[in-house]
Amino acid sequence: MTLDAEKIIEFPDFKAWAELYSKFKDPLVKSLNSSYSLADREDAVEEAFHKLMHKKDREAYGEKMPRTEAEWFGAIRWQARSYLSHLRDRGDRHAKYIEEMSGLLSGMFADGHQGEGLDVGTRTRALARALDKLRRDQDISRRDLIIYIGLAVRGISGKKLAARFGTNANNVYMIKFRVGNLIRAYGPRYFEEALRGEGFDPGLDLAA
Repeated sequence: MTLDAEKIIEFPDFKAWAELYSKFKDPLVKSLNSSYSLADREDAVEEAFHKLMHKKDREAYGEKMPRTEAEWFGAIRWQARSYLSHLRDRGDRHAKYIEEMSGLLSGMFADGHQGEGLDVGTRTRALARALDKLRRDQDISRRDLIIYIGLAVRGISGKKLAARFGTNANNVYMIKFRVGNLIRAYGPRYFEEALRGEGFDPGLDLAA
């Protein structure tokens, strides 16, 4: 990808951010340290855009505000790298996020009445463990999970989600289809493994 290092651009508005997202997302992900999983790198880029779009205004940059396309790419990449370098520090926040998301998807992870006899804490931990492993093994990014839950669980319109993530409605529904298929195909198996990790035999639960 060729970046313009000469032409001065204005501080991005919502439309400009969407255009930068569309152009920069994949190259940014590829530019990050490949020792991190694809899902972690995609999460880092999503978080970088979110922070620069919604939490940092023109005044926050002062004289150091990026002026060109190349400088904006560098600023977003620096933010994404910072996210990756602090993954461990955000462990607790990530755990709460996974717990919330897995709770919303519990009906798709549990096979029939699987796990219903467990106490709430054990079942919650097993669901969170199952979703976290599914995300990493199948490279489901935070963005794609948010889009899937937005459409399938929370009833948010495809148009709104497309605008938020700088894409189009068709791509949003393709993401929903892909993630839904992965959860249906692998979710129950990962949940069963997670139950065993909690010291519970799923076979005994189903036979009860």
